[in-house]
Amino acid sequence: MGDRLDHGDVRSGAYSYDEAVELTGHGRYNYLLLTVCCIIANAFALDMFGFATVVAASSCDLKMGLQEIGILASAPFAGFLFAFPWGYYADTRGRRRALLLSTTVGFLFAAASSFAPNWQFMLVVKLIGSSFSTASYTLSMTILGECTGVRYRNQFLQILNSFNLASELVAFSLAYFILPLTFTLPLPWTGMNYKPWRLFTLVLALPQGIGALFLFFLHESPKFLASRGELVKALDVLERIYKTNGGKQDGYPVKHILIADTEMKQSSEFWKSIADHTVPIFKPPLLWRTLQLFFLIALCCSTNNMFMMWFPTMVNFFFNSFSEEQKTAQSFCDRIYSQTIPLPETEALTCDETISTNTIYTGIVCGLFYFLINIAISKLASRPRLLLISILVVSGVSSTLVNLKEPVANLVFFTLVQTTALGIGCVVAYFVDLYPTCHRGLVTSLGMMVARLVSFMGVNVIGMLITSYCELTFYCISLLSLSGVVACLFLPPDRKSISK
Repeated sequence: MGDRLDHGDVRSGAYSYDEAVELTGHGRYNYLLLTVCCIIANAFALDMFGFATVVAASSCDLKMGLQEIGILASAPFAGFLFAFPWGYYADTRGRRRALLLSTTVGFLFAAASSFAPNWQFMLVVKLIGSSFSTASYTLSMTILGECTGVRYRNQFLQILNSFNLASELVAFSLAYFILPLTFTLPLPWTGMNYKPWRLFTLVLALPQGIGALFLFFLHESPKFLASRGELVKALDVLERIYKTNGGKQDGYPVKHILIADTEMKQSSEFWKSIADHTVPIFKPPLLWRTLQLFFLIALCCSTNNMFMMWFPTMVNFFFNSFSEEQKTAQSFCDRIYSQTIPLPETEALTCDETISTNTIYTGIVCGLFYFLINIAISKLASRPRLLLISILVVSGVSSTLVNLKEPVANLVFFTLVQTTALGIGCVVAYFVDLYPTCHRGLVTSLGMMVARLVSFMGVNVIGMLITSYCELTFYCISLLSLSGVVACLFLPPDRKSISK
């Protein structure tokens, strides 16, 4: 069968895959799949970004300084180094199986971290768990897209992304109810006490376990089965989806799926295919564009992620500084210094293991703000260069104004430094528009991998610099953001076709 496919032949019951999915209808199964994928997407984000609040809340109990906090907070980003193995596993073993393995193991290790006796144990457990859970978001997008008809596909994927973005709101809302609790329960034979931060860690892990349980009610992606040549199994799954959606018994009209030869997986050519897809990305004429977009995606991700992972700790330091006797006006960095400079040996060192309710309120407002602003700026998606430049300017200017001696302004500008996250979609859009179809998926994955690697290093660098060079750190971030503006000037202009 050639690469070109005709529309379905009603008389013979032969249809293309997209037509076969459309004919399953849109009903109970689609909403169940969407619900499960939304739970998993939110669970992934809670495992990654909600962990920053866990680190801040456990710092006293686990006896961590800023350097240890930085190492531990960066641990979730290491999981993205396993993006390729997970992609290969999903393409050879199946989306559902890969997703089930990812969520189950991710849940077990996330739950185990709530019983960590020290920060080193938590680091090891988090590194292993994140290497599994990190795959769940992209896998949930894949299986949702492949099992949803074209008519509703984009809408469902937008809903999925919204639940991913709502993780900060969910994490701080849970923190509001759990972390202020004051119970201490001795754990027999361990020498540890079970405190609210441990319960909070366990609750954050639960959505992964819930998502894994719901996966048993779902089918494998018919697209995966068809691409493997298992057309009978693919038809069986499509017919089950049809019946779940309310279709009549023996009423599903598809008897054969028309699938192009190029869609069939050829494992014998795997390594040759990797080379054919990768090498052109790093050769002229795409080399310059690759370096430009890799720099922009790394800048947008790392600036946001560095400060998002430090957000609970630094904001908590900020609010705790107001409890001191000295009430004079201080800059943001002065308040950070006051909470991180070691006390003289003659003074008793008391570690405050609570998180200020103001920190939790700030996190909830911040999460809600970015959730709403992401929806609002979608109307400007047709002008990605202008939008990206504006976002980077806001972040860069905010970095220079963080250190004003005005508490409200401190928090506002510290929050706005993280606006670079809004530019990630713009950069990804350029990956889609400026690269041939055969390179788009790989170059986007590589770009995100580079971005997460830079984020991993950046979280640790912030931890080393913030206690001694706080002002300089923010000025450097400002320069990086403004250098991104310069890089944006070489992007194709808006309102012109940038794809052939």
